[in-house]
Amino acid sequence: MARANFSFSVFGVQPAPQGSKKYVGVRRTASGNNIPLIVEASAGLPAWRKAVSDAVKQAMIDSGDDSKFEGAVRVEAVFYLRKPRTVTRPMPTTAPDVDKLCRSLLDGITAKDKQGVQGVWGDDSQVVELIAVKKWAVNEPGAVVTISKIG
Repeated sequence: MARANFSFSVFGVQPAPQGSKKYVGVRRTASGNNIPLIVEASAGLPAWRKAVSDAVKQAMIDSGDDSKFEGAVRVEAVFYLRKPRTVTRPMPTTAPDVDKLCRSLLDGITAKDKQGVQGVWGDDSQVVELIAVKKWAVNEPGAVVTISKIG
């Protein structure tokens, strides 16, 4: 039976964006060509994606339901970002961009574990509706996510 809805939260890790790249040099191939080395700009991305993947896995265990979504889904996410002490603005209107936070979140949900087991869907291309909000964290940074089947 296919899943109809699913919720999870991940706290204690600052949400990290995915998509900005930075140039770190070149690598020379065996044939003598130079290949540019480009990596993700966000140093926190691996820890954030692992935290998301682990939270999904734990929520699936806690629910006792290991079924996956089939077809179109809606994702609603609230990202809680660490507020710098010197910042006085009421909303996090600077980087990271909410779209890049969503990219890292969706890929974290899709990630396979060491045994090749995937999260709650086959691929994040199933997401046809996405609602995302950035807020300042009152306590720990993280995210609260709800996924719902459409139709």
